[in-house]
Amino acid sequence: MKGPGIRTFVLAIGIIVVMLSAGCEEEQLKGNQKARVIAAENMQMKNLLQQRDSEIEKLKEQHKSELKKQEELLAKCKDEKQALEEQLTEKYGDQIDEFIGNLGAEYVKLHQENDGLKLQIEKLKAELEEIKKPTEQPVKPL
Repeated sequence: MKGPGIRTFVLAIGIIVVMLSAGCEEEQLKGNQKARVIAAENMQMKNLLQQRDSEIEKLKEQHKSELKKQEELLAKCKDEKQALEEQLTEKYGDQIDEFIGNLGAEYVKLHQENDGLKLQIEKLKAELEEIKKPTEQPVKPL
C-alpha cells in the first residue's frame, strides 16, 4: 500500500503544484495586462501633455505677436497725434497769437475809455452839485 498511497500523494501534490502554477501564471498574466494598460495610458497622457505644451507654446507666440502689433500701433498713434498737434500749432498758432494780441489791444482801449467815462461822470456830478446849490439872488415871483 505504500506504493499506491505514495503515488496518489505525489499525484495530488503534482496536481496542486500544477494548479498553483496555473493560478500564479493567471495572476502573472493579469499583472502583465494591467502593466500594459497602465503603460498605454501613460503613453496617452504623455502625448496629451506634449500636445498641451505645444498649444501653450503656440499661444505664447501668438500673444507675443499680438503684443508686438499693439505696441507698433500705439507708437504709430503717438506719432500721428504729435504730427496733428504740430499741424494745429502751425495752422492756428498765428491766429491764436493774433487773437490774443487783439484782446490785449482791446483791453487797453476799453480801459482807457473806462477811465475817460469815469472822468466825465465826476465832471457831471460836480456840475449837478453846482446846480443844486442855492443861488444868491432870490427868484422873483411872477
